Amino acid sequence: MPMMLFQQPLLKKRMTIMILALVIVFGGIITFNIIKSMLIKRFFATFKSPSVTVTSVVVKEKDWEPRIAAVGNFTAMNGVEVNSQASGNVVGIHFKSGQYIEQDQPLIDIDDSVEVATLKFNQADLALQELNYKRQSDLIKHNATSSSSVDESRAKLLEAQANLEKTQALIKQKHITTPFAGQLGIRQIDLGQYITPGKTSIVSLQSMDPLYLEFYLPEQLLGRLQLNQTVTISMEQNPRLLFEGKLTAINSKIDTNTHTIQVQATVPNCSSEALKNIDNSPLITVKKHAINNKDLVKCDTTLNQKNHITSFNFVPGMFASIEIEQPVISHVLVVPSTAISYTLYGNSVFVIEKRSDQSLQVKRVFVETGEQQGNDTVIKKGLSAGQLVVGAGELKLQDGTTVTINNEIQLDTILNPNSLGS
Repeated sequence: MPMMLFQQPLLKKRMTIMILALVIVFGGIITFNIIKSMLIKRFFATFKSPSVTVTSVVVKEKDWEPRIAAVGNFTAMNGVEVNSQASGNVVGIHFKSGQYIEQDQPLIDIDDSVEVATLKFNQADLALQELNYKRQSDLIKHNATSSSSVDESRAKLLEAQANLEKTQALIKQKHITTPFAGQLGIRQIDLGQYITPGKTSIVSLQSMDPLYLEFYLPEQLLGRLQLNQTVTISMEQNPRLLFEGKLTAINSKIDTNTHTIQVQATVPNCSSEALKNIDNSPLITVKKHAINNKDLVKCDTTLNQKNHITSFNFVPGMFASIEIEQPVISHVLVVPSTAISYTLYGNSVFVIEKRSDQSLQVKRVFVETGEQQGNDTVIKKGLSAGQLVVGAGELKLQDGTTVTINNEIQLDTILNPNSLGS
């Protein structure tokens, strides 16, 4: 009994100590979390996100020269696969593959020995009929023959003349010449080969200067097309040069399947030798293009003909990129294309604004974009002239992000992104 009375105060003391320990532990944890929460709130209340370095550009107002872009192919003004109207064996070849040849120059000769013999017969017959007709004409003057005899002799004379001309035409068909000046292709026939009219191709002949440039445009652009509009041409084989032509024909109907219209430009061909030294050649004129600063070359067909140029830069069938000049539009807002973020839910730019403490922050503004030339894009809606926008570095930005401007590298000096690395 005395032992139990002694143990009860001891148990109460231990319980009290345990309760106090638990209060201290849990109180410490709760106090720690409260202090931690207060410190976090104080930190975020005074926290400033690190500044993001970006480049800046100014929204510019300028006169815009819109252009219609297309792709097309060169075609010859006159281009044929030379064939023969007569059959027979080839007895003479007067050209080489790839040769430039003038009009009415001989290409091949086909065996005409039978026609030549027939021609001699026709010539003899014509001589005889001329004598008969002269004799009958003299006799009729003395009433020594009938009128029907005179008419008959005259008819035989005309028949003999016709037979002679027919044979001469057949002989001419067997001596094939060039219908126009141009570049010959690869020879398709050999000596001794038998030619079948309309089936045996002799050689391809393509006129070289000037050339047509044919392409297709959507029917919606028909109202923006006019004859004699300037056409600027670029090609892979001359990456640093542009060439000039004129719009010369618009098709009279629209393709009902593709709803496009065929358009044709005429382009003077350029001497390939002249393009090797564009600064000193008298055959071409060169100036700097207003947009991409490339050399714009203008060639002259008349000068090429006067100087008997036979080696040309463009070849029928070549592929070309085309831009058709349009009337200038004044007071257009433009920004570099690198300043625009293109997304599925809209295109936007980051406008740079000043805070009250003079630091800089950005604000996302959605814009409506228009045509693009080089590194410039038209802004139809959303910005005003003179605003400062982020030119590069927008991938790291959100609304309200603090920024620092560093324009040591001027990205907008790259006029044509396609020229990067070239």
